[in-house]
Amino acid sequence: MEDGFLGTARIDNRRSIHIAELSRKSIVDSDAEHLGFGGYFLFETIEGEGARGIRVLARVASLDAAFAMLDLWRGSAAA
Repeated sequence: MEDGFLGTARIDNRRSIHIAELSRKSIVDSDAEHLGFGGYFLFETIEGEGARGIRVLARVASLDAAFAMLDLWRGSAAA
């Protein structure tokens, strides 16, 4: 993974969700090359016994969309 994280939210003790730029290798290793290689991605990280890695969920349409998603996260965390 590369620097460029815009936001992170913890899902549980093993998983987190992130919006960030990803390296070409991370995208290929996640079988997500069909999404392209530039921009920001929504992805889950998994850590724990027997499992470790990332799962790309989506490519974010724009930087504005990424910030809108972060606002949604912050809103749901405050509720």
